[in-house]
Amino acid sequence: MSIRAPDRKLDEFEDLVYRYSNGENILQHNQERWDFDATACNLRFESATRGPPARVSFLFEVVPKISNYMGTLHGGCAATLIDVLSTTLLLGLSQPGHFSLGGVSRNLRLTYLRPVPRDLEIRLVCEVIHLGKRLALLRGEIQRADNGAVCVVGEHEKANTDPEAGGRM
Repeated sequence: MSIRAPDRKLDEFEDLVYRYSNGENILQHNQERWDFDATACNLRFESATRGPPARVSFLFEVVPKISNYMGTLHGGCAATLIDVLSTTLLLGLSQPGHFSLGGVSRNLRLTYLRPVPRDLEIRLVCEVIHLGKRLALLRGEIQRADNGAVCVVGEHEKANTDPEAGGRM
């Protein structure tokens, strides 16, 4: 994955989240895994803040590779983008023993409010709603960049998988 950075200097937290969004600092990052083509849809890091609430935003274009036969953003692609990119925010806030491995998804629920047409620039905004010791709740919104209309809303529940200091999982 190769997500472009904005043409400005990133602060320390933004740089951390940006590096995670590109797969850096992740254990076993050289292993082959399923991913989306960030270059094809011109996925760009926009900003991040530690908050509260902690928030990250990305911009991308709806290209044919992520569209369905009706010429709109495929629902599965929307779910994948919210899943992967909301996790980068969680990794940016992590500490050893507390979501440093990114956790696993417990639930990913999306509500599709309106279609997202092909060739449109989109903003994906993710924020942390709750970050506990074992569970986290993240929210993602896919919005039209031109007018801010919300097209997809996602709730992403994560469970911490970091081993405890005593060796328990």
